Amino acid sequence: MAVVSRRGFLGLHRAEVKAGLEEHTTPLTRMEVRHLLQRCCFALSPNVIDKYVGKTAREVVDGLFANGNTSPAPPSFVNDQIRDPDKLSGSAKDAEANKLNLHYGDYNWDLGGWWVTQMKNDKESIVEKMTFFWHGHLTTQYANCVNIPVIPMYLQNDLFRKNFAGNFYTLLEKICIDGAMLVYLNGGENVAEAPNENFARELLELYSLGVGNYTEADIKEAAKILTGWKIKYFSDESLTPNRGYFNPNDFDKNTKRFFDETFQVNYEVTQENVFNNSVRRLIQVILNKKGDIAAKFMMSKFYKYFVYANPNAQDEKIINELAAQLRQEKFEFQPVLKTLLRSKHFFAPENIGIQLKSPAETIVNMVAHLKFVDKYARNIMSELGLELFNPPNVSGWKGYRSWVSTKSLPTTIYYIHEIFSYNSANDFANWAETIDNSGDRERLTSRILETFFGRPVTGERFKGFVDILGADWSGINKAEAGNRIKKLLENVIKAPEFYLS
Repeated sequence: MAVVSRRGFLGLHRAEVKAGLEEHTTPLTRMEVRHLLQRCCFALSPNVIDKYVGKTAREVVDGLFANGNTSPAPPSFVNDQIRDPDKLSGSAKDAEANKLNLHYGDYNWDLGGWWVTQMKNDKESIVEKMTFFWHGHLTTQYANCVNIPVIPMYLQNDLFRKNFAGNFYTLLEKICIDGAMLVYLNGGENVAEAPNENFARELLELYSLGVGNYTEADIKEAAKILTGWKIKYFSDESLTPNRGYFNPNDFDKNTKRFFDETFQVNYEVTQENVFNNSVRRLIQVILNKKGDIAAKFMMSKFYKYFVYANPNAQDEKIINELAAQLRQEKFEFQPVLKTLLRSKHFFAPENIGIQLKSPAETIVNMVAHLKFVDKYARNIMSELGLELFNPPNVSGWKGYRSWVSTKSLPTTIYYIHEIFSYNSANDFANWAETIDNSGDRERLTSRILETFFGRPVTGERFKGFVDILGADWSGINKAEAGNRIKKLLENVIKAPEFYLS
């Protein structure tokens, strides 16, 4: 059986895709269902694939957008009320200081484990894949020059989940005054006397338009427009701790000029008025004035995320069509993403099994089927270069070939063996029994391979996997069956297809 190597991935090349955005209307084959679910969910289930075979792309895609849980139960520490330890004394001071340290440190790790739980349980919706997209696009690192406590990080994740495929105007408005973002890009330090341009720069460069579509003067004026927003953590300082609030004393009340539009403060300076007339209007001007640029920028990112990370000139035509629809839809993402995901282009054979998996896709899909501690899975992903709530920099993760290196491949195999060691022979057997008709070794092998592989294997390679289960498969005891399932998986994770989506 083929063994994984980096050289094979670097030679990965996709043939030209001629299919366009016309809807794929024929009933979905098993491979097409697997392809769709693998791109839209972190965890796959053969039984879920069974459920959707023969349905249309429209039916399944509509379900993926409708099925998700956008309000999962949060971790308990999200409800903590923390008082300022410096205003306390004795044991109360120590207790609040200890709680605060957890919020700045270990609880951010626990929050990553909580998110792994949501990812692995979400086998029939696009919500978690979209939440992760926004986390990598509107980036915030909890471990930065100034660490961000866990509650603002959770609230930002909740913002992304509740707006997973909504309106770009709305999401950008909300991220401008998001508590975690105010800390991360120094929005809380952006005051009239000394405007801080960090967030304004990234808003234009990384979050909406891309490099070269604004001037330094635009950044300076945008920063002034966004002055005055703050965040407080302590319940004895604020009625809404961990959320952005407005301080009129730090707001620049002078007239600004942005993208040839005048921003006058000819209204009462209240939080609601400033949000509507400064923050909201700033986003409206960006997307109205440079909507074609913003639409192309965003749909290029979504194409790379869901279809192929290295688009060519032919793909650019598809991206342009999607961008035009996004503008027509007034930056509502859901209808445009549905157009892409139910298109003949998306289901073209050339687009199947061509993406390199991220550590999140690799690890979450494994722990979705075997016993493991979700926080430990979060730690493994971190070791592989993807730490939830802590992307490497403001640009997020590079993705594509950065996920494959001479270090990452053997390291991935090493850590998956740790997951295996957490499970007994009976655990492996119990998992196999959840797959329909598990007594048929060829069928069972096929279902296991489709769960983890980005491409089907056939002929002698498929036979080699089947043979691991043995000709006497149906007559062996449970412990022996579990040992053989484990051996099969040990070979699965060494195959190139395991790292493809």
